[in-house]
Amino acid sequence: MGTRPDYSGEYNPDLKLEDFSSEFLSELLKMYGKFYIAIDGFWYLGVKDHIDNETALKVDLWVWDKAPRYELKRLAKMAGIEGNGIDAVFKFLQLVPWTRVTEFRAELESPKRGILTVTKCTILEALEREGEGREGEICSLVDSAALRAYASFFNPDIKVEPVFLPPRNDRDGICCRWEFTLE
Repeated sequence: MGTRPDYSGEYNPDLKLEDFSSEFLSELLKMYGKFYIAIDGFWYLGVKDHIDNETALKVDLWVWDKAPRYELKRLAKMAGIEGNGIDAVFKFLQLVPWTRVTEFRAELESPKRGILTVTKCTILEALEREGEGREGEICSLVDSAALRAYASFFNPDIKVEPVFLPPRNDRDGICCRWEFTLE
């Protein structure tokens, strides 16, 4: 691992990510997660503003059907995540780009039950600021589809059900909570 704390100074034509410190790389990954979320929001708003919200939601569901499969094949393999239990799903979720900028707890209560609690979500916060009430459909439809796709990759018998979803009364409270079960 390198020691560069940033990229100030002269241009380096042979620069490699390995030249940077682990602290810089950690911050870079968080920034990439923010970009990932921003691009998701920008295209959604583009379709919503140029066509309508119904079409944007349909396309969003299509995208979040495809994106998890793309991520799962590559990221799980790269990270060496194996297995067919809830623990494998939770390990994967710790590495997904959007979770790098989301605060959450994934508690594995047993091999057959786990709880995912999101305590800070920039997407939800943006939707709440927007004030159009879209957080209900985004969180209940899109997020549930993505989480179920992640779980199904590891084991199609893992069930993912919401315990708490927006809208929320307390904007300082939890954002959402999900139960993962394996019968």
